[in-house]
Amino acid sequence: MARQPPQDTRDDATPAGYDPRRPIDELLSDLRTSLAGLSSTDAERRLAEWGPNELRRQGGARWWRNLIRQLIHPLALVLWVAAGLAWIAGTPVLAAAIVVVILINALFAFAQERHAEHAVEALTRYLPQQAGVLRDGQRQLIDARKLVPGDVVCLTEGERVSADARLLDGSIEADLSALTGESQPVYRAASDTRTSQPLVQATNLVFSGTVCLGGEARAVVYATGMRTELGRIAALSQRVGREQSPLEKQVKRVAWLIAAVAGVAGAIFFPIGVWVAGMPITDAFAFAIGLLVANVPEGLLPTITLALAVGVRALARRGAVVKRLSAVETLGSTAVICTDKTGTITENRMRVVAAWTAGGVIEEADLTGRNHPAVVRDLARTVVFCSNARLASEPGAEATGDPTEIALLRFADGLGVDTSPDRRPQCRRGEFHFDPRLRLMSTVDVDEHGMWLHTKGAPEAVIERCVAVVGADGRERPLDPGA
Repeated sequence: MARQPPQDTRDDATPAGYDPRRPIDELLSDLRTSLAGLSSTDAERRLAEWGPNELRRQGGARWWRNLIRQLIHPLALVLWVAAGLAWIAGTPVLAAAIVVVILINALFAFAQERHAEHAVEALTRYLPQQAGVLRDGQRQLIDARKLVPGDVVCLTEGERVSADARLLDGSIEADLSALTGESQPVYRAASDTRTSQPLVQATNLVFSGTVCLGGEARAVVYATGMRTELGRIAALSQRVGREQSPLEKQVKRVAWLIAAVAGVAGAIFFPIGVWVAGMPITDAFAFAIGLLVANVPEGLLPTITLALAVGVRALARRGAVVKRLSAVETLGSTAVICTDKTGTITENRMRVVAAWTAGGVIEEADLTGRNHPAVVRDLARTVVFCSNARLASEPGAEATGDPTEIALLRFADGLGVDTSPDRRPQCRRGEFHFDPRLRLMSTVDVDEHGMWLHTKGAPEAVIERCVAVVGADGRERPLDPGA
């Protein structure tokens, strides 16, 4: 039987039952682990108890349910009735044609929605599938699905956090937008031991699905899989019922209107044909059914489906994924979009438009090409060395790293400065990642001219920290390796 964790009685207790804000020695005791991590044997046993570290789809719709939903679409129901009446009226060819239209449309719509669902699942391929942990006293790279509570994970810049964890040492900048919607990076440090903060706001915790943008740290995992904060959100989202989109509601009303008009037309013609035109009852009935079927637009349903499918394809080319065809029209029905002051609906892209130097402001037009002041090239060189971002290495690939650093690297690349990431680790001898309290980042690099300190951050902070490595004449000089 799986061991149940100690239950926390607070309102904001974690899904796993542990309170990770407790003193670190008490949390390690509850998790039955240590700063050196777990042994492989203990990890395998816990994996069998807790299950894999993954989000599970609970009670998902079966494929046959989705197919049936296409066959009982409001317009499809009208067509089914029309096909039955056509068969009764003695026109089996027309009845068969209507049935074929229904089936083709249902299969096409079903295939489109299945393709969209697969596209959503394919997004998980962009997530890191491995995590660095301490097992048997050594750092190992394991499948992220095999993480268990008690594992000690190593977080480095650019990595996605695979489970909810408490920082043991170090500090990082984390992107919590996937969890909280906050567009700006937040600072997380093991040194903060406050316990009064809400769980998601605790500055010594990191959560599954978030990204480490800078710094390095070690953390102990206290929740995995569906027990994480992201898993809690996933479980809540799966309990939400399927609501009709504005288009589905409109189509339903149109289907009832068409059925009503066709039925009334047939009902009115039948007595007129018998009593006024003197037609036999059988002929009048057959003509009334034909009139009813003729009022049903067999081409309307496939037309709507094809139009929505074109919309899905157009959105897919722009990087958007739509799970339901009818949802394509939903955005068009939106009257008000609410967003916070941070502008979370922007593209999160920036570019350098001007450079402020001691000699004045250099505009964007003068920041490209080879004809530019020497001070700008020195600035670009500092930008390259004092950065951990990476530009796209091939066409179609995306740049990785902090958006600000990416913009600065593109600025340096436009000046012809070598921005290849392989060059930086060879020259770098030390790094002090960006600290929001100090408001700067520094690296120590070596080249053929000596050792250099490159610093990037708020102007007043950079000037204060770099005064020791600037000569009396205002020129930069190499660092003393012994200093």
